Amino acid sequence: ALGWVISRENFLSKIPAIKELKLRASWGQTGNQEVPNKITQASYSLASSAGYYLNSDLVLVNGVLVNRTANPKLKWEVVEQYNLGVDFDLFGSKLYGSVEYYNKTTKDPILNIPSEPLSPTTTVWKNVNARIINKGFEVTLGSRIVNTKNITWNVDVNAATLSNTIKDLPVSELYSGSISGPGLSDVKANIYKNGYEAGSFYMLKHLGYDANGKDIFEDKNRDGSINPDDRQIFQGAIPNLTFGLNSTLRYKQFDLSASFIGQTGGYLVNNTALNLNINSLASDRNVLRK
Repeated sequence: ALGWVISRENFLSKIPAIKELKLRASWGQTGNQEVPNKITQASYSLASSAGYYLNSDLVLVNGVLVNRTANPKLKWEVVEQYNLGVDFDLFGSKLYGSVEYYNKTTKDPILNIPSEPLSPTTTVWKNVNARIINKGFEVTLGSRIVNTKNITWNVDVNAATLSNTIKDLPVSELYSGSISGPGLSDVKANIYKNGYEAGSFYMLKHLGYDANGKDIFEDKNRDGSINPDDRQIFQGAIPNLTFGLNSTLRYKQFDLSASFIGQTGGYLVNNTALNLNINSLASDRNVLRK
């Protein structure tokens, strides 16, 4: 990391409006340890579904079920990041803050992807030869509106943008995010595809309801029927803008603070509603009221 406090230079040090002005830059690489424990090792359990009738008394003996395929070649995800920013404090702290650009690239990301044929499990944890790029801006602005012996009042606002993109994925796409419910076996909600956000949703586009209250979906390929070929890619759960507002008011020995935070973008799949909206042949099944 490098920094340059410009406000200490002769050509700025005599300007009273500039209390501090600093340029900074940084670069680094780290390993990502935020992955499930022991995913390099196989996992087993005893289960009747893998059992055998070994004795003449016809008592079922539980068998060993493989829950996770071992992958001893799994290695760290490498996260490489560089930042460029400027910090400032102007007009006697009437205006202070920072503006920063960041670029964070995850290399060899660890994903739970479909396993190869004849594997004991349907998925396996692997390093994927791809890059996930996160970049954007972070802005913080503040003001010391009131600054007296008995009363001080500071107000700060902050915001951050995020652009998330997958690049160099060696396959056309990968699917993840299992959806549960009747008729939804092996249905995946998310897709990983070059040029799109990691974990984008891959599903039918809902247009509304017809006169009978039935769902209407877009027939993307215009073949006259709604099927998996009509699925489309939508923004996933990653927000593209986060923001906040903080206010601190002090009167002598008393202080009052308030904080507000929010985000835009970032969607979720309501699996519970999806599950309850699918009618079952069972007469005792609850469904949502339209």
